[in-house]
Amino acid sequence: MTSGKVVAIIQARAGSSRLPGKVLRPLAGVPMLMRVINRVRRAASIDETAVATTDQAVDDEIAELCAAEKVPVYRGSEDDVLDRYYGAACAYKADVVVRITSDCPFSDPGLIDAVVGALPADATGLDYCSNVQPQRHYPRGLDVEAFTRAALEYAWRNDRDPALREHVTPYMYRHPERYRMYSVVDAEDHSGHRWTVDTQ
Repeated sequence: MTSGKVVAIIQARAGSSRLPGKVLRPLAGVPMLMRVINRVRRAASIDETAVATTDQAVDDEIAELCAAEKVPVYRGSEDDVLDRYYGAACAYKADVVVRITSDCPFSDPGLIDAVVGALPADATGLDYCSNVQPQRHYPRGLDVEAFTRAALEYAWRNDRDPALREHVTPYMYRHPERYRMYSVVDAEDHSGHRWTVDTQ
């Protein structure tokens, strides 16, 4: 069982190239971002849920929605998402960070708990656990990554590739010699399904 404060950080920005503003579009009358937040908050393992958006004016509306709904929000670099995550993790004093993306309105609280629960509380345990790497059995849109703040800080300090820093965790799973990792898998492989909002 994981010890310390577990913070789910949902990355969100309005500037999607395929479907601009999608995270604020209504799903049955509720902005998609709030659908994601509300589902993540149902996970028993999560102590706090925050949104990490950019410091660009285009994302002011995201920050305003979070303020209106009393959701903690951190604003940082548009392109260096690794830096944005690290800043949010420090701001909200996370011991464990759970990474969720804002275009996944079917995020599963039980699956979040399973991934977070696989991170042991002792220092000899895992650094990173997910249902994505190194194996994926779940549909895209149910992605959960959980990692210690120490693991995040090491990547933040050592990843020098701007392209990788756009995606937060590639440094971790590209360095298995440094990170102790575990993959939560299902009895059946449903990875061919896509339950994420990319297009109209």
